[in-house]
Amino acid sequence: MAKIFLLEDDSNLNDTIVEYLEDNGYEVVSTYDGYEAQEKLYESKYDLLLLDINVPNLNGLELLKECRAE
Repeated sequence: MAKIFLLEDDSNLNDTIVEYLEDNGYEVVSTYDGYEAQEKLYESKYDLLLLDINVPNLNGLELLKECRAE
């Protein structure tokens, strides 16, 4: 089963995406905040990152740059 990481600060959209992906057989870990996402990305490996750009604290682009640098 593929594991997907989702960063989306809109709670309704986050819930909708998670529900859709889980209904289609994916394992999903989701967060609403860039700093929380940063912590969770170091806890596990993911097959796909879905990152919103405009989120509180650390935005999706900054997070992606940091992940690539690591």
